[in-house]
Amino acid sequence: MDKAFSVSQVNRYIRSLFEADALLAELFVKGELSNFKRHGSGHLYFSLKDASASMNCVMFASYAGGLKFEPENGAEVVISGHVSLYEKTGQYQLYAVTMKPLGEGDLAAAFARLRDKLGREGLFAPEYKKPIPEWVSCVALVTSPTGAAVQDMVKVIRSRNPGVKIVVVPCLVQGEAAAADIVRAVREVNDWRGADVMLVGRGGGSAEDLQAFNDEAVARAIFASDVPVISAVGHETDVTIADFVADLRAATPSAAAVAAVGDASERIRLAANLRRRADRAAAQVCAASRAELALLSRDMERVVNSRLSAVRTKLNSRAQLLDKISPYALWKRGFAAVCDEDGRGIRSVDDLRDGQDITLHMQDGRAAARILKRSKHGADI
Repeated sequence: MDKAFSVSQVNRYIRSLFEADALLAELFVKGELSNFKRHGSGHLYFSLKDASASMNCVMFASYAGGLKFEPENGAEVVISGHVSLYEKTGQYQLYAVTMKPLGEGDLAAAFARLRDKLGREGLFAPEYKKPIPEWVSCVALVTSPTGAAVQDMVKVIRSRNPGVKIVVVPCLVQGEAAAADIVRAVREVNDWRGADVMLVGRGGGSAEDLQAFNDEAVARAIFASDVPVISAVGHETDVTIADFVADLRAATPSAAAVAAVGDASERIRLAANLRRRADRAAAQVCAASRAELALLSRDMERVVNSRLSAVRTKLNSRAQLLDKISPYALWKRGFAAVCDEDGRGIRSVDDLRDGQDITLHMQDGRAAARILKRSKHGADI
């Protein structure tokens, strides 16, 4: 045990072996760029690969600043540099000094050919894009059931609208069999006809990891789907053929979930706001109606009072006229009404006869009388 070496000692020793090897001190290596990342410090981190192998590479900012082109995934390049051990991880890597392009790599070239072919056929045309429903009741997730992407999508959907039904349609998303499995899952969702929208995708990965979503059969299955499709492949910078043919492209799986499901809390707030506005409008209408009724009531009262006053004036006038022509008014001035035995009024002396019994009607009562003698105006009695 006293002769045991520490990990650091072993790594330093192996590093010294790498650096002592003249062949590894100055290498020219060609391959296809993959997993390319530009750090904020200016350093470049990437992999260099061919059909059967790959190696980790780094180009420090002091060398990267002299590049005459913009490196990108899929580009085939020739790199000069040396191989050494990165002691912190115990992995060897190529430390690049120069980088020159050789042309597009096989994956990038295949991507461009398929993109151009499907584009000419119209699979990316805007007029074929189906609208994403504003509010959905069921979402189908075509993805790996064990990846982080499905967990992110479920979490976002649940937070935005817990009432939405989520159906996970499991499929492979990486490897040689992935493309056929994705096609199968997309068709199953269409045959089921229970989903309002479909999210097809996976989390981030290398260009090789995402190749299933650059497959022609997958593109045609998405284009033929009756259910609207939102692509949700990788990170924001990852672009696949599935993104072009889908009805909507989302930068990440989480963004796809946001695009697929409306925010129920926002709808609740909107409904509450509309109710408050309706209540205010109803209160204003009621207040205006009450004011109008009060005004109408006052107007009606004025009209009624005016008409009553006119009626009273007319009644008073007629009452005065009746008083003038009423026999009672004459009686008050000392006159009397004369009636015969049958109660009929006597208007003329000619209607009387001598010895006839009559009745005199006066203001305060009646009196019986008998006609002794009659005479006309001017004659003596």
